[in-house]
Amino acid sequence: MVTVCIHQPDFAPYLGFFHRLLASDHFIILDDVQFIRRGWHHRDRIKTREGTTWLTLSLQKGRYHQQIRDVVLAEGKWIDESLNLIRQSYAKAPYFDLIFPQVEDVYRGGHKRLIDFNLAFLQMAMRLLEIDMQTSLASSYNVSSTSSQRLLDLVFAVGGDNYLTGIGSRNYLDELLFERSEVMVTWQDFRHPVYPQLYGEFEPMLSCFDLFFNSGNSSASMLRGNNRV
Repeated sequence: MVTVCIHQPDFAPYLGFFHRLLASDHFIILDDVQFIRRGWHHRDRIKTREGTTWLTLSLQKGRYHQQIRDVVLAEGKWIDESLNLIRQSYAKAPYFDLIFPQVEDVYRGGHKRLIDFNLAFLQMAMRLLEIDMQTSLASSYNVSSTSSQRLLDLVFAVGGDNYLTGIGSRNYLDELLFERSEVMVTWQDFRHPVYPQLYGEFEPMLSCFDLFFNSGNSSASMLRGNNRV
């Protein structure tokens, strides 16, 4: 069985994103879908002394309906400002000295497009979480269909026979379409791990940064924990 996960290239995603990759053989990156301005493509939450806040990448103003792969990062001081926010929030975390240089390398990597920036972070995160799998861009396949049919066609494009997806897609995924094509649909059941965290009561569903700074090389075992798909 070849299990395929299909998702947008979000910025420093929460742990449920990576939990799905753990159970997949191939990750297809949806780079050719519409960029969502109030979504997760260029931001996620981190924990500070004052509570949670958004860590956001600054973007150039583009067309309203532009695709993710066409979004361009802004110029200016936002990189220093973002790194300062990360430093202020996690300087006292036990693995700050290990993780921060890796984060800074991505921020200062000279990336022009949002997708290149996000993919660099995904590579770093997958390395820390010990995830080794095939990845490809949806735009590299000659698939012109839409909605559930497009997802099915992408699964076929990489020789998959099992589509792993999150419960958020229950409202729109045509599961019967997959069944008729003899492709299994597997629904993710993610249980958020609890790990040592700064600043009081544990706050789940944050950017993966939070786990990395607090757990370091133990991040992979923390994510796996008792989770099952």
